[in-house]
Amino acid sequence: MNGSIGRKLLASFAGIFFITYILTALVVFSGVRSAMMKAETEALTRLADQRAELVANRLGGVATNLHAWSHLDVMNDLVSGDVDKRVARTLASLKEQYGLEGEIYAFDAQERLVASSTAALAQATLPAVWRPRGDAPALIDAHANPLGPGQIVALNVPMRASFAAGFPLGSLVVTLPWSGIEKLLAGRGPHVVVFAGTPPALLFADGLAVDVAALARHDARLEAGGARYVAGYAGAASAFLAGWRIAALEDAQAAEQPIRSAAVQLVALGLALALPILLAVRWLSRRLTEPVQALTGVVAQITRSGDLSARAPVSGDDEMGTLARAFNGMAENLQSTSRERERAMEELALLNKTLEQRVGERTAALEAANSGLSGALAKLKAAQGQLVQSEKMASLGQLVAGVAHELNNPIGFIYANFPHLEEYTNELLALIDSLRALSLDPAQQALVEEKIRAMDLDFIKEDTVKIIRSGKSGAARIKEIVSSLRSFSRLDEAELKSVRLEDGIDDTLALLQHQIRNRIAVTKDYRLNEPVLCFAGQINQVFMNVIHNAIQAMDGSGTLAIATWRDGDFACVSVADNGKGIAPEVLGKIFDPFFTTKKVGEGTGLGLSISYGIVEKHGGRIDVRSEPGKGATFTLSIRMRPQPTEGTQP
Repeated sequence: MNGSIGRKLLASFAGIFFITYILTALVVFSGVRSAMMKAETEALTRLADQRAELVANRLGGVATNLHAWSHLDVMNDLVSGDVDKRVARTLASLKEQYGLEGEIYAFDAQERLVASSTAALAQATLPAVWRPRGDAPALIDAHANPLGPGQIVALNVPMRASFAAGFPLGSLVVTLPWSGIEKLLAGRGPHVVVFAGTPPALLFADGLAVDVAALARHDARLEAGGARYVAGYAGAASAFLAGWRIAALEDAQAAEQPIRSAAVQLVALGLALALPILLAVRWLSRRLTEPVQALTGVVAQITRSGDLSARAPVSGDDEMGTLARAFNGMAENLQSTSRERERAMEELALLNKTLEQRVGERTAALEAANSGLSGALAKLKAAQGQLVQSEKMASLGQLVAGVAHELNNPIGFIYANFPHLEEYTNELLALIDSLRALSLDPAQQALVEEKIRAMDLDFIKEDTVKIIRSGKSGAARIKEIVSSLRSFSRLDEAELKSVRLEDGIDDTLALLQHQIRNRIAVTKDYRLNEPVLCFAGQINQVFMNVIHNAIQAMDGSGTLAIATWRDGDFACVSVADNGKGIAPEVLGKIFDPFFTTKKVGEGTGLGLSISYGIVEKHGGRIDVRSEPGKGATFTLSIRMRPQPTEGTQP
């Protein structure tokens, strides 16, 4: 009887214990396994995102530099074929300055290679795979280098001329060795795989034979080379990597090792709990069945409700009481394990929330840094444009002032010597007259008169006076031209200064006097006669272009009318001629760069375009009225005082 009850009690209790423990262990193990696998997948996803961010930052930095390089003024030399190799030297300098591992190529609008950061390739043209795909820098995936050895990625951008909006210069291409991208992707720990395209193709496998179709489906588990892997996939790191998919792969054996350890611990815990309980039940099986029934009822309650807070009643300090306390300890351990699991789940949720917050903070920091870089780039471009224009005007002023200075001294000598020459000539002629008046022997007198007639002394006296007078006039004219040239260059006015526009107009007319004299009647109506704050050298360049064009528009004789006046905050200058005028279909194009109506060799079509830009920088405008056969009138309006945002660049 006791043996039967003991065996039944032992069998019943062992069954209840193991079933309860196994179910609880399965629930705990399933939850822990899911949490660990989720954490492993999230870690792999973060790793893939980090590698994608590394590549995106690298390519994004090169793309930012490429966009800035495409706007350099030196790229305008592509129009002339870079005959002085300025573009090639600039590309080589940029490669060295930025430490590029690849090369930089500049192609003109006809897709011919004009310059590169390495030795020029004869007769090279723009490969089809490198052709621009829009106005922004674009990424070209890994491909064989069409202009050299090895596997590369490339970035390209179309270029537009700085002297004319929308005028195509060609394309700028930067190549990077694919090995450099592989170094960014590879690293210690999990493998990183890159694939792209439809159907997908592997770009980087990190030595694995991966099923690309499984990667394309974003399978969390996949096989590669007979081994199983757990995968995490990166999101879109950048617009440049829109076509790329990056995955991080961890060996499933290594990823599941913590899960197996948890399973072993649960089994060990079950065995550790089962052994003393079974021994106690065997020893207590001969005792009264009442405590056993009570204990069985508690176990049944726990099994039905799943409430691990239930405890078996302890009737005393005997064996049954000990068994009840042991059961209660087991229940408490299970409850503690359940609580720990809940706390782990809460901690995982909190960690996930904190991670999202950190990602947001990092994104905001990157956006702020990008905004700062964009502002710095804009300031750098403005400073560069100001420096280039200032250097151009300073160089022109130095050249003109130097020539004028060199001419001024010898012309001064010539001009200063003419009065003395005139004085000495008059004295010599007076001496000859005095000698002729002396009383000489008739034969000697006849001989002297004969020699004087042979010399044609009267003609010499008259012509010598004319020669001296014309020489003095020519020397004075040259001095006037040199003075006007020095005043016109205004070397000391490469910054904003108050000047009279009428002085600049007079200097320009003096320089063009050889084309005006005896052909064109010039009328002046100066009503402004007050200083204007401007860059005098640039404004004089505008006067030279407009007045010279007006003179050329009059084939024979004509009239040139120049007037100045003030209109509110603007100083106005009009230049009117009665030449052949401008055709209506041409009138809208005269300010376009390289547009000209002159014969080949007579003009480049840049004068009015440059003049228009100078007037715009002074906050003004140029208006044109013309009627074919009746001449044209150019009206220039610039501010008397530049606005704070105008006139900042010489």
